[in-house]
Amino acid sequence: MQTSTQLSEIYTSEAGAVYQCDRRNRLLVQFSGELVELKLDTFLRLKKAVDSINLEQMAVNPHRSSDFEIISVCGCDRCFVLTLPELHDFKELLSEARFMMELNSMLHECFSSQLA
Repeated sequence: MQTSTQLSEIYTSEAGAVYQCDRRNRLLVQFSGELVELKLDTFLRLKKAVDSINLEQMAVNPHRSSDFEIISVCGCDRCFVLTLPELHDFKELLSEARFMMELNSMLHECFSSQLA
């Protein structure tokens, strides 16, 4: 027996994509050639961790240790090791995906209230 997984595209950019899998109730984040499956709360923790990184401070810091950032969140089995340009792209990807999820939720609420 073979089942196909239905993925809905949430947001796509040159850097990656975020998809929603309704069957498994997960988000799939494609970035740097890898695909990571996350629950919604883990996605939000990851976004919060990435948002907390000060890219400007990282850019002006002369120490070699500031050339990359290691990001790990509870509920995600992947550890992200990202350079400044990768962090910029990843931050944008996660932010835009979150915005699209909020927009879809608002539209769903508006349409549902009009039908009721």
